[in-house]
Amino acid sequence: MIDGMSLDIVPDDPALRLRSVSPIDASFIRHLFEQVRTAQFTATGLSGPIVRQIVAQQFRSQTTAYATQFPEAISLIVTRDGTAIGRLLLHCAREHWHIIDIALLPADCGLGAGTKIVEALGAGARQHGVSALTLAVLAANQGARRFYQRHGFAETGALGAAHVAMRKDLAA
Repeated sequence: MIDGMSLDIVPDDPALRLRSVSPIDASFIRHLFEQVRTAQFTATGLSGPIVRQIVAQQFRSQTTAYATQFPEAISLIVTRDGTAIGRLLLHCAREHWHIIDIALLPADCGLGAGTKIVEALGAGARQHGVSALTLAVLAANQGARRFYQRHGFAETGALGAAHVAMRKDLAA
């Protein structure tokens, strides 16, 4: 809900849906984070208990930071045919919607779900008279940066040493 209005983000794929997070989703959200981040750390050569410890610490830190920075964020679970495959955390302001976090299970990446979600976000934002989508992406995550650029986002500058700000202006 935004200002009492329903938030309709409907991907153009009948198998994909977004639903509000419920308490039973806590273990899935933790599992998703572990799947995404463990792969990132093992690529650096780390393994075993060290990776598990770092990932657990990062999960707690990220959860706390998001709750502090975006207390009114909308948390959604991405499902394919009713099975949870990802998460979208969104902050909706009048002038722009900020994608705080979007993640899919590694097995579900590259199958079009991310594209459908970004397209649905743009359509939903336009329906609410919102002029832009914004996000921050890790500067080192070249794959994500290219993905967003292919979908109309432009880099608008550095956010600290580790992140790049991106924006997609939405035509009325």
